[in-house]
Amino acid sequence: MKAVILAVWENASGGDPTSPGNASSRSAAGHSCRYLESLVSVGIHRAEIVVGYKQEMIRAAVEQDACGVNVTFLVNEQFHRGSISSLWIARTALDDDTIVMDADVLFSIREILRRLCRRPLRMRC
Repeated sequence: MKAVILAVWENASGGDPTSPGNASSRSAAGHSCRYLESLVSVGIHRAEIVVGYKQEMIRAAVEQDACGVNVTFLVNEQFHRGSISSLWIARTALDDDTIVMDADVLFSIREILRRLCRRPLRMRC
């Protein structure tokens, strides 16, 4: 099992995306690292992180400490188009049991991951 993390940080707050005080720029790296720690806690050690806006901050934080997760970065140059365009960039990574996470959304990561990994959903067509 692996994860795809959509971490483009497109400035959902509507303010100036280049402002040093922008919430996205302050928290992008921290959220990505918290997600990686949570993945390891449920035995997931592979992740594709889709980056866009402020990608250098996310890359630097993850490269400093990936928490034991084998991370590959994918770049969404059209990040302003939203999360669905980031998912499109990651479509080739969806070749295994995969958990897709939107790093813009904060939730009780570990508990939800535990529940998802305990009973993986099987899609039937």
